[in-house]
Amino acid sequence: MEIKKEVLPKSKVKLTVKLLPPEMRVFFARVYNRIASQIEVKGFRPGQAPRSMIIAAIGENRLQSEIVDEALKESYPQALKKENLIPVSPPRVNLKMMKDLLADTAEIEYEAEVDLLPEVTIGKYKEIRIKKERKEIKVAKEEIEQVLSHLARQQAQFKDIDRPIKQGDRVEINFEAFDKGVKLENLSSKNYPVILGSKVLIPEFEEKLIGLKRGDKKEFKLQLSPNAQEKTKKQIDFKVEILLTQEVISPKFDDEFAKKYKKKNMAELKSAIENDVIKQKEIGQRRALENEMLEKLIKITKVEIPESLIEQEIARQISQIHSRVSATGLSFEQYLNNLNKTEEELKEGLKPQAEKTIKIGLGLGEIAKLEKIDPKDKEAGKKAFDKLYSYATK
Repeated sequence: MEIKKEVLPKSKVKLTVKLLPPEMRVFFARVYNRIASQIEVKGFRPGQAPRSMIIAAIGENRLQSEIVDEALKESYPQALKKENLIPVSPPRVNLKMMKDLLADTAEIEYEAEVDLLPEVTIGKYKEIRIKKERKEIKVAKEEIEQVLSHLARQQAQFKDIDRPIKQGDRVEINFEAFDKGVKLENLSSKNYPVILGSKVLIPEFEEKLIGLKRGDKKEFKLQLSPNAQEKTKKQIDFKVEILLTQEVISPKFDDEFAKKYKKKNMAELKSAIENDVIKQKEIGQRRALENEMLEKLIKITKVEIPESLIEQEIARQISQIHSRVSATGLSFEQYLNNLNKTEEELKEGLKPQAEKTIKIGLGLGEIAKLEKIDPKDKEAGKKAFDKLYSYATK
């Protein structure tokens, strides 16, 4: 195997690999023997017919294709190992030449362009400093009441009602949207549950529901953008059917309510909530310090980030968004519509954060190397982070 290496910008490298006849004969034999044992030629036991007849039965195109696949699959990892390269993405392969694949003089030459784990240069990370000032944490009465309201919603009961619905009621609805008679699936749903005033639906839509009763049907028009691709608002026709109407009955804040959360009384529950709010604020203070430290790390970390790494990070973030959106009951298309963005626009907006995330990871990886932290340790990244924090808060 002959290998030529060309270093390209942005941590890319192009390998030109030439496979010579001795190697190609091995690949031919491997592929031929695997397929020939499955080929039946009349008058011969499987695999025992003359080679020319078996090749004719297999088909030259299929045999050549599988020989090339076998050659690339085995030779590319060997080339990476020989050149001591660590790829971060699949290669972009260009088959430059293939000669006499079914003969003893067979040769292949191909180019493989691949993104590599980039080289990282880091500045004086031990001199990063952040102000570790502990601010007095206070909890306002309103904060405790907000948590209690959230707990109350979890314990709320629902009572079917026949009266006209109002803000605060729970409803289940079917609704369909049409743009000039064409149904918009991203703005249509069945058995959709919502508490009016929860800001899940757009306010103009909710306003059209106020005063309706169970079993009512209503048609109305709204001016809005039907999807993320269209920036200008259109007149959209809606058809709504009220399936279920319920009054939301919130529990009383008494000792019985507190006991549901394993507290003796409301005073103890409020005290526990206050302590939890304090703990969350302390975590927030710590995260603010950590973010300040990481911003400073970014500034002293120099690296050319391969585009494939950015694409992988964006894909990871999109996957997380899908999961969060799905948990709310919305489709991803509805989420994009609410943002008034296309998926491509969303990805483009995520790019700066993706680059920062990658840069931080690579910077911490370089610190781990400099601090002699075992790269095989699953906690290597955390240990590097903690080491940097200890320096920054001296």
